[in-house]
Amino acid sequence: MDGDGSLSSTIIILVVLLLLAAYFAVAETSIASVSKMRIKTKADRGDTRAKKTMWILDNFDRAITTILIGTNIVHISAATIVTVTVTRMVTAAHGDVGAAVTISTFVTTLVVFFAGEMLPKSIAKKYSETISLAVAGSLSLLMKILKPVSMLLTAIGNFAARFVKSDPEISVTEDELYDIIEDMTEGGSLDSEQGELISSALQFGGTTVESILTSRVDLAAIDVSMSGDAILEYVRSAKHSRLPVYEGSIDNIVGILQIRTFIKAYLKGGDTDIRSLLDEAYFVHESMMIDDLLPVMSKRRLNMAVVTDSYGGTLGIVTVEDILEELVGEIWDEDDDVSEPCRKLPSGAWECEADVALVDVFELLDFDDYEEDEDIYNKLLGKWAYEQFAAIPSEGDSFTYHGLKATVTEMVHNRIMHLTLTRDEQGGEDRS
Repeated sequence: MDGDGSLSSTIIILVVLLLLAAYFAVAETSIASVSKMRIKTKADRGDTRAKKTMWILDNFDRAITTILIGTNIVHISAATIVTVTVTRMVTAAHGDVGAAVTISTFVTTLVVFFAGEMLPKSIAKKYSETISLAVAGSLSLLMKILKPVSMLLTAIGNFAARFVKSDPEISVTEDELYDIIEDMTEGGSLDSEQGELISSALQFGGTTVESILTSRVDLAAIDVSMSGDAILEYVRSAKHSRLPVYEGSIDNIVGILQIRTFIKAYLKGGDTDIRSLLDEAYFVHESMMIDDLLPVMSKRRLNMAVVTDSYGGTLGIVTVEDILEELVGEIWDEDDDVSEPCRKLPSGAWECEADVALVDVFELLDFDDYEEDEDIYNKLLGKWAYEQFAAIPSEGDSFTYHGLKATVTEMVHNRIMHLTLTRDEQGGEDRS
């Protein structure tokens, strides 16, 4: 009877230790993963639990040290109790103590790892804000109780850290900046337009010229061999202030012609060779970031740059206006045909032009169920759609991406012009 009672007590103690191990695991992961800015916003609104969580975050080193102390006490206690209990039981039964202790240690390690570490930490990472608020009270109390020990261990750790070169500390992450903007917009400190402008500024540095260029197939350009009369007729219909000039093919751009300069020369001399009127063309690779290109164009007083691929061929052009539109949105002038790149159909689907940025389309559709792929942020809708097909698609062909169905609605010379996007209740990755 006494043996059964002792075993029951041991099991109860081990279960309690396992729960404590899980507590320290979720506390560590939730505190380390939670957004400090979101907690600060809640604390500023008077949330008591958020204030305690902020205090823990402000004393993060002490919190981690306290958690580590608790974790090690729990793990060592569990291992010791199991070892002593198994040793006594096997000794009483005259069995092999060494083998029994080895097996019990292995089993205990697995149980503690899965139930006391891996599973709790996985849950805590997913619900970091909720759990950090829940454990804030008990953890702050433990930090005060273990303050002398944690301060001693922290001092030892800081002393040892002096001999190791550390990376510069990042005070605010990019995700936290987006959270700040969202909270300020919802709170009324920023209106929606200001919030969008700041968000665009954050995304500005990650945008390549390839994602904003005017494609070569849409490019208005002049052949250097054209007569003055032909050029004049062309610029009347093109309605641009400057045009690239090529010789032989569009892949051989020899300069940029300012229309004002050409008209002045034409009025003076009639049919004239435009070579002497050309400004030097500035070439950039498709992978160049627009935040690197803008200061270069500003310093050189350029309005236009020619974008090339890895083989030196012309992909298109990019202008200062194209770059600024990434910050402030579409800029219209009196010669532009105002049109919406995406429009909602009566069926609830959206029809979008192929040259719209993919992330803008996803944001418009409130679609965020896609893989964390950084390359996706620099893709146009048409290029992304081409990558989903094994061959050049035809009008009516479609594919489904994470529950979003895209259908090609217009093709011109093997080029996707428009797609229709709608939610697909079946989901999947099928293509037809």
